[in-house]
Amino acid sequence: MIKLSSEDKFLKALGARLRALRLEKGWTLEETEEHGWPNWRHLQKIESGKNMTILTLKKLSKLYKKSIAEITGDL
Repeated sequence: MIKLSSEDKFLKALGARLRALRLEKGWTLEETEEHGWPNWRHLQKIESGKNMTILTLKKLSKLYKKSIAEITGDL
């Protein structure tokens, strides 16, 4: 069994939170493009725990109408 680093755990938790925000809106991955996200496959990778830039996180906060603090709080 592979043990995840604290950074990997953070990215997995952040991805899960972003997925939950998308699902709260009732959007499929594909539907995010209709709401301004450029590529649903990129979002799929982020939701699975792939690293992203702070600018990507800022764009996601705008997409979901949540502050970065609301998204990352207590992770």
